[in-house]
Amino acid sequence: MSGDTGAGRAVTVVVTRVVAPGKEDDFARWADEVDRAAAGFPGHLGAVRLHDAQGLHHLVYRFDSAEHLDAWERSDVRQELLRRGNRISDPRSSSSADLAPWFTLQERGVPPKWKSFLTTWAAAYPCLLTFATLLKLLFPGLPQSAALAVNSFLLTALLTWVIQPRLTRQARPWLLRGAHPAPTRGTAPAPRRRA
Repeated sequence: MSGDTGAGRAVTVVVTRVVAPGKEDDFARWADEVDRAAAGFPGHLGAVRLHDAQGLHHLVYRFDSAEHLDAWERSDVRQELLRRGNRISDPRSSSSADLAPWFTLQERGVPPKWKSFLTTWAAAYPCLLTFATLLKLLFPGLPQSAALAVNSFLLTALLTWVIQPRLTRQARPWLLRGAHPAPTRGTAPAPRRRA
């Protein structure tokens, strides 16, 4: 690791990765490998990893110059690590050459509405079908308004606390693929995607 910035300007890169469900341990081992490999390259000034509750992992790297960063990013070692990492996570990144870099860490993206619609419908339809069938079999004389009240109550409870959290966690890589960060007043536009 070199602390000499020479005539170049230090560059910081933030890579945000959406980790596939069940691959968190594999991702942690992979990120350790990336950190060790990057530290062996000239100009590497350090690395930090951040994790949030939504399952986003932020890898922050700093190099003493754009040239040294470029050497790391073009290296065969990194390319092989990326191929392996892309099997377990989906990357997004941004970089800054400012003396005091500021980044808006990618927040949980806003999936396209059609993806949200499909996951909600995929969860709701089987539940509604099951509840309606069971209510009709168990309580054949139940008035429609009462059946709808029971149906909607059970559906809302199951979707809120049981089904949607699990379904969203399992579908997270698909939901966030192509998603844009939630708009926030006063922040820079979403950073360009970088492999």
